[in-house]
Amino acid sequence: MSNTLLLAVDVSKDDGMVIAVVGASEHVLKNEIVRRASWVKHFRKIPSTEKRAYMRRFPTRFFKIYRYLSIVRVFNDVERATLFINSLSPGLLIVDDKIFDKINYKNKIYENAPKPRYLEILCLLADNVANYFRIAMKKSLRKYLEELRKFEK
Repeated sequence: MSNTLLLAVDVSKDDGMVIAVVGASEHVLKNEIVRRASWVKHFRKIPSTEKRAYMRRFPTRFFKIYRYLSIVRVFNDVERATLFINSLSPGLLIVDDKIFDKINYKNKIYENAPKPRYLEILCLLADNVANYFRIAMKKSLRKYLEELRKFEK
């Protein structure tokens, strides 16, 4: 089994930009997270009538798999995210198409590239974290900072 660190990077933009970096080792992703994250959906594909309820339940669901993740970080600019990513030297980096060219890393693929289900789930988790924090930031800076302290590792 490989202990290779895999990272997914997703960006969510509204008034500001939120970049989520979520990572796990390959064997944990394949054996633990895939089984426990069947609930995760792409935020854009959730019907608008269900988005509020989905995001309200997100922290509870997310923290059930939190211990299996190696990295959960949120950034507001690409440069800081890139520095952080390069300091980790992941085996594979999956990057949101909107910022793919802005992140300089040797072993990266587009988020929309075909990939196995376990990598798809990692991307969906990054997408959900980015959207969760974009919404929190929109509500209030205090809420955003409170949630950041709970989520980041």
